[in-house]
Amino acid sequence: MTDSQPTDLRASARELHDAGLCVLPIKADGSKKPAVSWMDYKVERTTPEQHDSWFGSDRPRGIAVVYGAVSSNVELIEFEGLALREGLLDAATEVMEASGLGEPWAAILSGWVTESPSGGRHYRVRVEGGDVPGNTKLASRLAREDEYTEADRQRLRERPTARIVRVLIETRGEGGYGLVEPSGGTVHATGRPYVRLEGGPGSIPVLDADTMAAVRDVCRMLDQLPQPEAPKTAPRPAPARPDGTLRPGDDFEARADWADILNGVFRPIHTRGSETYWGWADGVGGVKATTGRDEHDRLFVFATGSEFQSEVPYSKFGAYALLNHGGDHKAAARELARQGYGSRHLAAVGAPRPTPAPAPESPDVDETPADDDQEEQGPKEDEGGRGGFDYATTFGLPASVRTPFDYRVTGRGVEVLSASNENWLRVTFAPLVITATFEDPEGDQYVELSWIDRSLGRPRRISRIVSRETAKRGRKLIETLGSAGLPAVEGDARAVEKWLAEFESDNVGRIPSEQLARWLGWQDDGTFVSSPEDGIKVDTPFEEQRGPARAHARKGTLDGWRGTVAQLEGFPVPRVAVAAALAAPLLKPLGLNSFTLDISSRSTKGKTTALQVALSVWADPSEHASAMSNWRTTLYAIEKRLNLVRGLVTVFDETMAVTDDTLIDEVLYQLPMNHGKARSGGAFGNMLPWETILLSSGERPALSFTTSQGAAARILGTTIAPFGDGGGAVAAAAREGVLANHGHAGPAFIQYILSGLAKPNGREGLKEKHRALVDEFRGGGDMTNRRAPMVAVLAFAEALACRIGLLPYEPLPHDVWRSLFTAHNPTDNRPDMALDVLREYLAAHSHELFTATRKAMNEKPPYSGWLGVLGTDKDTGAAEVALLPQRVGKVLAEAGYSLDAVIGSWVDAGYLKTLKSQRPAHLVPRRFDGARAKCLVFTPEGMPFGDQDEAA
Repeated sequence: MTDSQPTDLRASARELHDAGLCVLPIKADGSKKPAVSWMDYKVERTTPEQHDSWFGSDRPRGIAVVYGAVSSNVELIEFEGLALREGLLDAATEVMEASGLGEPWAAILSGWVTESPSGGRHYRVRVEGGDVPGNTKLASRLAREDEYTEADRQRLRERPTARIVRVLIETRGEGGYGLVEPSGGTVHATGRPYVRLEGGPGSIPVLDADTMAAVRDVCRMLDQLPQPEAPKTAPRPAPARPDGTLRPGDDFEARADWADILNGVFRPIHTRGSETYWGWADGVGGVKATTGRDEHDRLFVFATGSEFQSEVPYSKFGAYALLNHGGDHKAAARELARQGYGSRHLAAVGAPRPTPAPAPESPDVDETPADDDQEEQGPKEDEGGRGGFDYATTFGLPASVRTPFDYRVTGRGVEVLSASNENWLRVTFAPLVITATFEDPEGDQYVELSWIDRSLGRPRRISRIVSRETAKRGRKLIETLGSAGLPAVEGDARAVEKWLAEFESDNVGRIPSEQLARWLGWQDDGTFVSSPEDGIKVDTPFEEQRGPARAHARKGTLDGWRGTVAQLEGFPVPRVAVAAALAAPLLKPLGLNSFTLDISSRSTKGKTTALQVALSVWADPSEHASAMSNWRTTLYAIEKRLNLVRGLVTVFDETMAVTDDTLIDEVLYQLPMNHGKARSGGAFGNMLPWETILLSSGERPALSFTTSQGAAARILGTTIAPFGDGGGAVAAAAREGVLANHGHAGPAFIQYILSGLAKPNGREGLKEKHRALVDEFRGGGDMTNRRAPMVAVLAFAEALACRIGLLPYEPLPHDVWRSLFTAHNPTDNRPDMALDVLREYLAAHSHELFTATRKAMNEKPPYSGWLGVLGTDKDTGAAEVALLPQRVGKVLAEAGYSLDAVIGSWVDAGYLKTLKSQRPAHLVPRRFDGARAKCLVFTPEGMPFGDQDEAA
């Protein structure tokens, strides 16, 4: 609830003094300097008599508060307007919530909040149990050249090496002061006033010193200034060796994972974009460190109490050396070399291997080409010789592949010659070989094992991909692939692992080597895998992901798809869905989190078809394919489905099919975090990562499933029927068209994006264009501003696709985007739902309304007091309902709603009367039962009550 903002400086000084704050007068010349000598007032609070002398005349002045001990340990946190425009407040909120600081942070955001003339936000906290630090700059960044002022340019002319910095987040603490409302006019250089947005001096939240320190630490982690690196903590990569191999430290830097390095010291708490936030491993306290802040992926620790220096960048090798070898880089390099680091060649993953010399001709080698139908192909038995088994026909391997000495492979399996050379010992019950080796972009290696299975009565080839580590450990291999029918038993585990090692060693250069992807979309090396048809092997970590991965396939032609979507030109909602499918790969280069686009309406006019058209950008949208999912599932299944993609769209249809409303609530909350829930035990599947735009549809808006006040900022939604009242024929044609033509537009679009990113400053250029659109879509409300980056990326994707001719129509005008996704969009639904709750309550408690009839009958107030007054509108004569805001807030709170969260929407929708002379304007005075009170006065549209006689 916002306290009324005093318009009189004297009244403001009295309000501030009553809240225990030290007040200062400010010059009205734009300098923001105190109008009096104020050094004494850092330790001694000013008095009401001084306030009367300072603010009693007509002389223009501003008013400020001195922070720190003199004002009962109050501290100010300021987010500059630039920080808000660049999303730092949202970023801080996400990290606070993920690190256990959500409740105190929410108290700060809903306490005393002021908007500065430059568009920033001032938040106050009363610190308990510790001192308030002095003024501190928590987060800054280097200014862009287009932001330079003339003073900045002059400074650079004088000192070319100077850094031009823009402060993003800072505090005013001990010995500092800050201007407050109602300062305005010439007090600030802009001429604009300070405005109260929430609460007032009497509603400053109280936090203990440790919690406040954790809040500052999170804000400090948003700092974007480059930090100097020291050889001790982040040694520079050495030049490549002449033989093309990497040194152990450089190899470790490229392949190691921070989670493994920091195990036992830190635990991951939250991931936002490429940046991960870490807390102590024992779970005590909030965020203590970050990684992935920039392309160097350094570790920054912001707390004391660990081996690391505070706010010093550490490379992976530097951190490993410190934690395991006391900072001895030579000892660390020796140990890494012993573990196998440093032996990888620098050749690109998936690069063509040297063609081996043809094997000598042998009558034992069958040169017959392999049959394409491997399921039906049985092995060609041959009892002896190095080439004896027909690997080409049976497994599709090159004809030059041979059997190692002392082994033989037949249709009965693999056998090894005994030590006495007198008999053959069984290793497997069927032919088992390595048919391919893989390396993923992180440098992890895998092998594809293939064997012949006859369990169905006919020979068929089965293939599975496992890590090289698993292939080298026989028992683990048999345990992993036993359920898939691996033809070996645990007693032969050592013999199996030795056979596979001998087979691969004997056929180096003959066994195909390929690149491997474990998911679709952006890979860690910057490549993008749109489909298993891209020529890169896709092996998903979960069986449930195989079907959706295969559904990302191509059919028909790109021209056929273009002809289909050309019919959508007059239908904005399906076009927005298509734009979302194209926008998904832009999230990573733009540094945006995943979000939801929800299409809901109570009609059957094409919601599912709109999602199918969007999905056809990348995949088969038919019902029998697995790319389109349904809300009737489990949370873990949804996380696995999301985990399949890093930059592709995900579709979930029919919200009404959900069996538990809290599932949608959980997904909407978790999706922007870009990872799944932490699960106990650290089992595989813990905190599954993703990057996606989730498309959802249903008769009921997704937001109606959640009670979270912040959910609206993570969702774009529309209740407009996708194909309107007369678009049934277009919807049917669109559906048939995308079923026949799909999977072409997305790969074509990503090729265009990749070519742009490859240019000098390509990524920054992309971000700059997106930032311009974000500014275009910002509005007067906080919700509009928080949604602006999401709306901008959709509009940006459509504009790019139209520019290159991928979409055969002109981009939607910006006014259309604004009309679909405004601050108080109907899709939020929460304001209307809250109003419905209030209407129902009023219908059951109308006896608690004061009326003229009750006054005439001298009725006493009900036990709970009057709810409000039922009177008559002076202009129209219609019944007018005026309710006490305290009672309304209590009614809504019991139903899970916040009055503050919906009041703006009620005003915008015309449900409440307003008076410009009032602060705030929606609290209108009404007199009843001998008293005068500020009420929420509803219009007939907001609270219809008939005429007064009927109401009585």
